Amino acid sequence: MGFKNNGGLFNGGVCWWHSRFQRNIFYLSIFRPDLDKPKSTYEIKNIIHQVRLGTNVVTIPGYGNLEEFSKENQSLIQSELNNWQLYDGVILGSWINGLKGDTRVRPDVLEKMMNELNIYVREKKKVGYQKLQIKGITSHAWLVVGIKKMPSGFEVGYLDSNSPNQSLNYSYKIGDSSFFIKNYGDFVPYLEFKREEERLVDAAKVYCGLKSRNLNSHDLELEYELDLKEAIRMP
Repeated sequence: MGFKNNGGLFNGGVCWWHSRFQRNIFYLSIFRPDLDKPKSTYEIKNIIHQVRLGTNVVTIPGYGNLEEFSKENQSLIQSELNNWQLYDGVILGSWINGLKGDTRVRPDVLEKMMNELNIYVREKKKVGYQKLQIKGITSHAWLVVGIKKMPSGFEVGYLDSNSPNQSLNYSYKIGDSSFFIKNYGDFVPYLEFKREEERLVDAAKVYCGLKSRNLNSHDLELEYELDLKEAIRMP
């Protein structure tokens, strides 16, 4: 993304939705710089909204990559992220009320979570969305795009919406009871919105003729609500 986490309720940011929008566009967007750019704001808004929905492959004409597209249309994307946050929070339940929790877990629990992440990202070749449970009711999110098993633990490659122009790395050591980053303090990363990722894969398979669409809108809404309920669970 060409801009960092910003806006949102009480200017508290939209990191969850910034990260999920980015994953959606990774999975389902085709950039076509050879085509003319959209001629109206309405067309651009519709493209952005379709990316948010994540139910179909979206062609983005006139742009070569995500950074270029997001920089030029930052205000429109930010508005969509703000609306998405409101939809999740107001329409589907007060997610913020469920975020308070511990910032440490037993070392064996965290090790199990890391092994699951390794299978998800390295073996299954998925982009992992993680909610970061930080002190108080604060929570953040990042995308895990790579992971490597080491003798002492795992090296985790991630994209953080607070540092959008960098690919970052975290070293987890077996025996740790939390992650620690100076700006965030101790926190626990939870792998979430896995159903959402499966929906993105299914949409891509439909586009490629590898799968027939078998979920109706009601089923999609139920799966979406289950993802949200898991995201607000008490850690």
